[in-house]
Amino acid sequence: MPSADSSRRNLAKARAHWQHPPRPMRSDQESRVIRRLVWQWFRYRGPRKSSGRAVGRWLGVSHTYIQKLLREFGTDPSKALRQEQDHGPATIEELKRAQAHTWKMMERGWLRPSRRWRTAEFKVGHQVVRAVVPTKPSTRPAAARTTPQDAFAWAGPVWRTGPATGPHFPSRTHFRRRWRPGTTW
Repeated sequence: MPSADSSRRNLAKARAHWQHPPRPMRSDQESRVIRRLVWQWFRYRGPRKSSGRAVGRWLGVSHTYIQKLLREFGTDPSKALRQEQDHGPATIEELKRAQAHTWKMMERGWLRPSRRWRTAEFKVGHQVVRAVVPTKPSTRPAAARTTPQDAFAWAGPVWRTGPATGPHFPSRTHFRRRWRPGTTW
């Protein structure tokens, strides 16, 4: 693993030779909505709070990006508080509009395309086999991602789609159980 200093030097060399800096992966609008949703999740103190990995999966970002945002919120929450005061709580509809905007920008070539394929190496017997396989993001496009109804229960009543009677405790029915030998249903 390279050291942080050598990584910074390599990045500085690459920046010196860029004709154009790399394009972003998502629109600013979508990034702002994701940031607000993660902030709402961060401040939620109720029962059955989802993990950071689950939130990242539902939002279509990596869990490391969620961790980066959490570090930012921990050191300086004033920026997130200002956004919350200015725009209010984020909603699923707002996220879907932002993702549609990102998709339009990607079609026009204004954003960096996602990596569709990756070379994987694995061992079969004593031979090392290389294969080109699709990456996870390409197997499930953003339009086909389905978010469970109770995925964002931590965001408050804005996210509820059913009747708002009593406290909302998310059910775990959206997780598929896997049968294993010795398991009884």
